[in-house]
Amino acid sequence: MISDAIETTQCQQKDPVDLFHSGHFVKICAPMVRYSKLAFRTLVRKYSCDLCYTPMIIAADFVKSVKARDSEFTTSKGDRPLIVQFAANEAQVLSDAARIVCPFADGIDLNCGCPQR
Repeated sequence: MISDAIETTQCQQKDPVDLFHSGHFVKICAPMVRYSKLAFRTLVRKYSCDLCYTPMIIAADFVKSVKARDSEFTTSKGDRPLIVQFAANEAQVLSDAARIVCPFADGIDLNCGCPQR
């Protein structure tokens, strides 16, 4: 799905904050473990969801393994705006993971609520 290179070109994305200036209710699908993958996001977008999150992705595994990237993160052209949620305990690892998904995402969320290693 995505290259195993960490270096990316300039990221061009929408600003999800613009949704809140539209004057309409913003419908957001929060991250849900094992459920917020592409198929589910596609379904909720069909029913007018404005903003979706990926399930939590362990940043260290994501950065180290192409297999982890390919299984944990998929997207499509209509899957925007998209926030990718990572769990990380090292700033550099979070930064590296964010660089990898940057061309495919409109924001990064750091999971601070679930207990992690």
